[in-house]
Amino acid sequence: MPRHLSLKTVNDELGRLGHKERLAKAGNYFLFTGGAADEWLDRTVGVRTLGSKTLKEWVAEFKRLKALNEQIMGTVKKPRPG
Repeated sequence: MPRHLSLKTVNDELGRLGHKERLAKAGNYFLFTGGAADEWLDRTVGVRTLGSKTLKEWVAEFKRLKALNEQIMGTVKKPRPG
């Protein structure tokens, strides 16, 4: 039987994996806050309910957004040649 998913469950798992960022509810979507996520350009997940994703999917979404933002920020911060 699947465990009831809560923000605490997701955030405990992120913490167990060594991440400072946390998932929060905001209106009709969720977003990652704290740690490096406070500087991310894209940190939102467009789902209305926490149960729209499994714990594994929330962790994967965090990793996807982290990688995306690292890529974006790396592109922005590259010095111009010459």
